[in-house]
Formats: sequence, C-alpha cells, structure tokens
Amino acid sequence: MLRHFASVAEIVEDVDAAVSFYRDALGLPVERLDEGYALVKIPGMLHFGVWSRASAAQAAFGSPAAAQIPLGFTIGFEVDAVDAAAERIADGGGQMLHSSKTEPWGQTTARFLTPGGALFEIAETPWARQITQQIEAK
Repeated sequence: MLRHFASVAEIVEDVDAAVSFYRDALGLPVERLDEGYALVKIPGMLHFGVWSRASAAQAAFGSPAAAQIPLGFTIGFEVDAVDAAAERIADGGGQMLHSSKTEPWGQTTARFLTPGGALFEIAETPWARQITQQIEAK
C-alpha cells in the first residue's frame, strides 16, 4: 500500500513567522509557493513544508475556517492507488476527510485524521515516484 514516506509539513497560524524562523534562525533556504504554503529545503528530506492552518483546512475540509485542523505537523505517504489506500484506512479506523481529488498542482490526494487526531495525507504524485538524490549516512 505505502510506497514511501513522502512529506512532512508544519501547520502554523503564521506562515511569515515560520518562514522567518526556518530561513533566519536555522539558515535554511525557503521557497514561498503561495500565501499559505512554503517549501523549506532540508538536505536528505524529500519535502518539508510550512502550511497555514487556513490553507490546510481548505484542502481537507473545503473551508478555511475548519477548527479541526490541529497545529503541529502533517505527514504524507506516497501510495500506489489513493482510492484503495483510503478504503483500507477507513476500514482500519481512520476518519477520511475527503475522497481522492486532484489538487491544482497535479497531485492526487486524500486526507484523513488518525484515531489520535493527527492530519495525514496519502497521495499519488507522478513526479515523486523516484528518489532522485543519493542519501548516505556517515
């Protein structure tokens, strides 16, 4: 079902403050993708994002005011087929927030809450099907 660990995103109230922290305090390159999302470039990490709570709520619930979006982190997994994975997750106790949908950037996603309340995403991401950088531990 799961192909690989795909992403982590910190869900924040203030994206500007988070961008400043990662860029200025940690010295990491940050690419602002839009008002509600930024990509932090961390060596060895495929995707680390900073996502506004309002943008996460819009993506998961269709409303920027959904209070169910917890602050903290969201985890993303790449899967072979979103619909099949979503069915298995729902049968196993995950609370599906929406069925598979194609995002404006071309990724097919479904999002769910774990029994503990964490926001997770499963996705089919055509451009992320292969790891393209060599990762070595020393």
